[in-house]
Amino acid sequence: MKSQKSLTRSKWLFLVLFLSTTTIISSCNKDSDKTYTVTVGVYILNGSTYEDQNKDLIFETQEGCQSWSRTAQADNHSSTTHDHFNAATNTTYDANNETISWTEYGPELDQSAIDATCEAGVDGAVKTANKTDYIVDKNFYLKIKSAIEN
Repeated sequence: MKSQKSLTRSKWLFLVLFLSTTTIISSCNKDSDKTYTVTVGVYILNGSTYEDQNKDLIFETQEGCQSWSRTAQADNHSSTTHDHFNAATNTTYDANNETISWTEYGPELDQSAIDATCEAGVDGAVKTANKTDYIVDKNFYLKIKSAIEN
């Protein structure tokens, strides 16, 4: 009789621990199931003023490769203005800290090249932006303008 009672208690204890663990895991993963559309502003610093360049980057979290293009000035491969293509993967948004992070690829000179680079995951750089600070990115600054839960 004692062994049956002990076994019943063990089953009960297992069930309680299992349900508690499941609830904790579900709570931890709750935010990772959410998706966001995050708009990141691109700014230059002019004296002590950050000036919006109206070249926003718009990210969809939990999406695969997302690409964009921008007009670049003359550089080592072109003597005139031309397009540069970039892409991002691993885009996540932390709503508690109001921070976005992504892995960025490029620039490449055309859409098919950036698609291939992004899919291959070659030479990506992890970048972040938040809602309170202007974060330097080469000769620009990035700051979140909005984050909308989808």
